[in-house]
This record gives sequence, C-alpha cells and structure tokens, in this order.
Amino acid sequence: MNAKSQPTCYACDELAITKEHAPPRSFFPPVHRSKLITVPSCARHNNDNSQDIEYARNVISTYYGVNSAGQGLFLDKAMRSFDHSPALLKTTFSDIRPVTIQGATCGAFTVDVERIETVMRACVSALHFHLKGEKRFDWEIVLASLQHGSVPSDALDAWSGLLSIFQQIPFTVKPTNAPDVFELATGDIQGGLVYGLRFYKSFLVYAFAAEEHGCSNSFPLR
Repeated sequence: MNAKSQPTCYACDELAITKEHAPPRSFFPPVHRSKLITVPSCARHNNDNSQDIEYARNVISTYYGVNSAGQGLFLDKAMRSFDHSPALLKTTFSDIRPVTIQGATCGAFTVDVERIETVMRACVSALHFHLKGEKRFDWEIVLASLQHGSVPSDALDAWSGLLSIFQQIPFTVKPTNAPDVFELATGDIQGGLVYGLRFYKSFLVYAFAAEEHGCSNSFPLR
C-alpha cells in the first residue's frame, strides 16, 4: 500500500499506522472483546488520553446501577489499577462519603467531569468517523448520569430542560457487538447531530454538534 492510498488518522492528517478502539478497549471485559469497533489512527492518538481513559473507566464502572459487566470490570481492571497506583486511588476517591440510595448505603465522591468529557469527545469523534467517514471534533458532551453532582444548583432547571429535549428526540439504535458493555444510538435535531452512548446498561452520555451538511433521521435511550 503506498502513501497515497494509506488512510489517515481519524483525529488528524497523519498516516494511520494502527487502530483506535471506540469505545476504548479497556472498557470491555476480556469476554466481550470480540469484533470491537476500530478506526484508523496514528500512534499519538492511539495512546492519547490513556490516563484519562483509565480514570473514566474506573469511575463509570462504579456508577450506581451498572450491570454485572460493569461490576466485574471494576472488581478486575479498576481494582488492579488502584493496586498499581495508590495515587490514582487517592485522586479518584479523595472525598468519598456514604450516601443512601433506595435504602442501600453507597459511596459518593467528586468526579473530574472534564477528564470524562475528554474521553467521551474522542470516543464520539471516532464513532462518527466510523459511521459517517467524517472528521468532527466539536462535540458538546452531556454526562447525563452525573447531572446532580456536576451541575450548579442555579442551573439545574436549565439542565433538566436540556435532558428532556434529548429524551424526546427520535433515535436509531446502532448494533454493537457487546451491548451489555456499550450501546450506541444516533439522532437528529434541527440543525444538529446527536449521539447517545450507554455503558453497562446504566451510565448515559449524550453528544451533539451543529450539522454542517443537513440532517438525516434517527431513538430515545431509556
């Protein structure tokens, strides 16, 4: 394959010499790693944000209500990463405190939203490239499952209104090889594109960007 026919990275114009997984491969337990979505990548973007990816995976897999795939990943990969890096453990759970949810005692802690948004923005950019063949990086990320802890109290009404809009959008579910780990949906609003991502049947993320070339059609992730 000559340089002219070799694909470029999904995130830049460098030649692709490897593949990037979307979502990151470490989000998938070993038994769910068959036929994952990949996009062409340069070496830099294949390893970009690796520490943020580890952090995001660990936080998402602790989210209340995740299924057995998420719980198993936390007990395996996340716990091992904490064993290898006490600093990561301290950073992640620096202010953990007990809370009660539906009669069960759980731990609550402050999440670094920006780090998770960085991972999700890269993930959505890769998924969009996989589906549309377009390089787009201007995604606004909405971590719907973290709304109560990450939104200032004076902005909660506006935030709830935004989520209500997302919930009313007609979405189309896209097939994924490991739906217990990751579900993907696409939707359209007037003048924009929307993606819905759900991890471990519980942790919900929306991403949207202005549509440059018109809209298509597409389901509420509930």
